Amino acid sequence: MAQQVKADIVIGGKKLEHFTHLQINQSLFTHHTFEIAVPFEVLENKDDFFFKQSHTAMVGEVATISFKTVYKNVPADFKFLGIVTELTLVNDSDMINSFVISGQSPTCLMEDGVQRRAWVDQPFPNIINAILKDYSSFNKTVNVVFTEKISYKAQYDESNWDYLTRLCDEYGEWCYYDGTKLVVGKAVHPEQPFVTDGIQHFSMSIGVKPNQVEMMHYNYQKHERYTGKGLPVSGLGTFGDFAYSKSSSLFAQASQQWPLRDVQFKAQLDDAVEAINKGSATNLVKFNGAGENPNLGVGVVVDVTARKLDVAETNKFKEESAGKYRINSITHTVDEVGNYSNDFEAVPFSVSTPPLNPFIVSPTALPEVATVKFNEDPLKLGRVKVEFHWPNVLMAKSNWIRVAVPYTGGARGSLYIPEIEDQVMISYEANHVDFPVVIGSLYHKDPSTNYWFDNNYQKIIRTKGGNKIVMKDKPGEQEFFITNSNNKDTGLHISFKDDGVVHIYTKGLIQLDAKDIKMHATNNVEITADNEMHLHGQTKVNVTGNEFNVKGDSIVDITAPNVDVYE
Repeated sequence: MAQQVKADIVIGGKKLEHFTHLQINQSLFTHHTFEIAVPFEVLENKDDFFFKQSHTAMVGEVATISFKTVYKNVPADFKFLGIVTELTLVNDSDMINSFVISGQSPTCLMEDGVQRRAWVDQPFPNIINAILKDYSSFNKTVNVVFTEKISYKAQYDESNWDYLTRLCDEYGEWCYYDGTKLVVGKAVHPEQPFVTDGIQHFSMSIGVKPNQVEMMHYNYQKHERYTGKGLPVSGLGTFGDFAYSKSSSLFAQASQQWPLRDVQFKAQLDDAVEAINKGSATNLVKFNGAGENPNLGVGVVVDVTARKLDVAETNKFKEESAGKYRINSITHTVDEVGNYSNDFEAVPFSVSTPPLNPFIVSPTALPEVATVKFNEDPLKLGRVKVEFHWPNVLMAKSNWIRVAVPYTGGARGSLYIPEIEDQVMISYEANHVDFPVVIGSLYHKDPSTNYWFDNNYQKIIRTKGGNKIVMKDKPGEQEFFITNSNNKDTGLHISFKDDGVVHIYTKGLIQLDAKDIKMHATNNVEITADNEMHLHGQTKVNVTGNEFNVKGDSIVDITAPNVDVYE
């Protein structure tokens, strides 16, 4: 005989006295769902035909579902809290109307909209609590194992639910709804017996699959390359250890993966590999059961006892423990007369790490524009901090990120670090949102300095202090300038027109210092001073030529202890 239960269903304060079908689907990885079929007159007046008051009484309201056993001496404390998300009016071939009430666990409220926001130098629990702080309508417990500070972590075009589950999957933390509350981090897994007695039965599979992971990471701050392979996983139970060992021998080549965490040390990379290895290993053994114990739910551990007839003794049974398994998903079904049954899938209980979430999809980060806010890199690596053009400006800041320039250190290349308030283009290593890098600078209307020229004849290199190099490429009039926008009376002008001109000019001093200085002109040399001109040699001044003219408009004065004039 099937387990008989009395299902108490209350939605928006209204108790449903009668239903024809009830089903609750619970999963470790996704929102739970439920569906309740009720006669039309349960929600509307039997003389009506269409929606009158049912939709206002049901849609968006909290649903509370609980079971109590009727005949068997099995106490039941099953309880489920959800939200009605849809009410369907069904008209069948007999022209009889009925309603189907559908809903989800309150975790569906975390799908309220995708976000772009970032956390800088925050402990992992702070990030989790920040994600959850706006959802006070359902209960939750947060007790994560990983509590270290993370230098940079970003949510990128993801709902809060998607981001929360991705974070927990990356760091090997539990994250699931247990029917009444959201559990994040350490979890208590109650145990329930499961005896195969003919009414309750099971199927169990033991398989092999690739389970070895290898990760590589380069730490540019230390110029070190880390490789993480992880230690072999153990403690999977008799069947799990066998499947893991056999899988390792069959699939010898490790899968090479990009670390999804911020890695500063090799130990952190090893932790990331270990979390993936353990999470993957839990799926080598699967236990599928069908039973009638209403106390089962996601995260509950079933202690399985296999029973069969003893051929040696009449009406006697042999029993053997088949191990303990943690439920990943379960479906509860109750029919119109209260017959209860469930179907579930479970994995070995011995592994403390949660299975890998198959629904996790890391967002693909695409190039985007940002504004430089800081460029005084404390490590002197030429990095900058930027502010992304995201709706939430207060949470649009990056940590120190590298700048792609034609300079690789060791005094080689050209080094230009963007200035504060410069607009830059951001890309991402491996398209991962947590690894931004500046790949170039962008020009915009403000400031208004215009460097646009017809036919693109002019190229300019300029610094924030006004120093600039100007190259003009107009055919037949090529020129080269070195000057300063704040002091245009000093500079170097080189013209390549005709025979060319080199012009050095300033209102200050031009000084040449060298061991030897030699000047040669194929035509004339002219030196003019508006005031005085001095030629001085520490030992001798020689002036020679085929003809030497000295002319003074007023006086020619030659003074020396000895004056020799030769003809």
